[in-house]
Amino acid sequence: MSRRDLDLIRTVDEALRGDAFDLLAYASSVLEMLRRPLDADGNGIEGLPTLAETVDRTLDDAVRQSDALLLAMAVLLDAGGPADAELAARIRAEAGGRWRTLPGWLAAPAAPEITGVASIDHALGADGTILVGTTLPDGAPLTGTVFIDRDGGSTVDDAFVAAETLADALAAGTKGVDPAEYPVTEVSPADARERIRAAVAADLALEAQLVTESWPACRPLLAWILHALPEGGSGYPRAAEDAALDDDLVAAVEARVPGSADAARLLIALNRAHSGGGDPLRWSDTFAEDLLLELLPDAVADDGADPEALLGALPALVEEAHARSAVDERLTALTLEAIGDLAGDFLDLVAMDADEELPHDDPGARELSLLALRVGGRRQLDALDAVPMTRVVADLRHLDDRARAGLESVRGLIERAGGEVFDDPEIVAAALRIADLLAETEPRLFAKGKPELAAAAIAWIAGAVNDAFAPAGAAAPAALMTALGLRGSSPVARAGSYLAALGVDDPAAWAEFPYLQDPSLLAARTRREIIRRRDAAKSASGA
Repeated sequence: MSRRDLDLIRTVDEALRGDAFDLLAYASSVLEMLRRPLDADGNGIEGLPTLAETVDRTLDDAVRQSDALLLAMAVLLDAGGPADAELAARIRAEAGGRWRTLPGWLAAPAAPEITGVASIDHALGADGTILVGTTLPDGAPLTGTVFIDRDGGSTVDDAFVAAETLADALAAGTKGVDPAEYPVTEVSPADARERIRAAVAADLALEAQLVTESWPACRPLLAWILHALPEGGSGYPRAAEDAALDDDLVAAVEARVPGSADAARLLIALNRAHSGGGDPLRWSDTFAEDLLLELLPDAVADDGADPEALLGALPALVEEAHARSAVDERLTALTLEAIGDLAGDFLDLVAMDADEELPHDDPGARELSLLALRVGGRRQLDALDAVPMTRVVADLRHLDDRARAGLESVRGLIERAGGEVFDDPEIVAAALRIADLLAETEPRLFAKGKPELAAAAIAWIAGAVNDAFAPAGAAAPAALMTALGLRGSSPVARAGSYLAALGVDDPAAWAEFPYLQDPSLLAARTRREIIRRRDAAKSASGA
């Protein structure tokens, strides 16, 4: 018997000693892997056996534990189409009567009993969280939680299932959260089903799908839960077209910033087309980021929009729109802060003309462009210094107990392993700062999963961005895994979700040119080398 088969037997035996949730959660991950095998970056893996082929081979083995797993998979297949129902019936026909010691709910499966639904929606439509509470066939509670990135196309941002009641899950999800920013809103069971269904469909349409510690492993279990909800619901509402409102907003912005009418009208059109709610009276900080780093550079390059006019109109439009819709002042301040922070990056992207390649005819200019990417723009490159890093105490009061405990564990592991692997203590400090940034933006990353894997991925990111690994540096990625007691040669595969949370557009290609556009994450030694290369490039290009 292979090591893999022994691991499966041990895992199923352990699950059978628990509630129905334990076996169903494991069956969900196996079923998803067989249906849509993905690598750590969300790309499909070719050449693996199909689900039907695996089921046939496993049924022929007639092993108690593997039959239990197949029967749990059959429960989840009941929520699928005719082909899934046929496969579930075949599993039950061959494996259902073999073992008298298996739980009764496997032999006579029932749909989950829905105990309620809840929704936590961003006040400006940036994102939403939907929770669906159920009771499993053995009476155990289960809640599915789905995070939906509305500003990012209403795709799944993450999802997980937990053996807890809806009330407990909702309490954990709202702990430390500003209710003015994330109010709990009513959602009908049918609407909850449709909004999750649409987000899952959008995720499946991505060329590289999202992969986290829990997603898409929980997708079959989540689909089984959704199947018990009523159909006929509506997706997230979008604001109705209102030409009079648009004209009024344009006139108000023009009165505040003369000459900005065209820019204001373009911004309103982009909001209606691309923001989470399509409402020009609401502008989230995440949508402002999308505007300045993606939508507006394209508008400048493709349509010849005036970048300075856009930067002048945007904050005036946000202030005018939020005043009219009585948006909380703190949320308006967050959006305006994002605009201020990213204005320079927007102008840098426009100046570099993101649709064209870096200059090849001037090596000095090309070097300056690459260095500017590393530190967040030409302004940051020109102002770069080599002052030693100082400790920054992050405000993490918003973390719940699970995320805080996870973060503390990861930080301790980074300090221990980083001290063994890196010859510069500032790289360890950079890794700790990255961990804090992740806790600020995606705290749920620390609420689950092995802390050793998180520490390895975060330390690798800090080392890569600081040129610590060979051939530029002396460290080896495999040394991180060894220092943390992990098997495997590289932590790279674990880093994709962390890089995405840090704003990296293409985590799979990041290692080829690692940069985070944040000088505060660069050790003094790294910044000294960038300064040296900057000055040499300026001399070579006559800049």
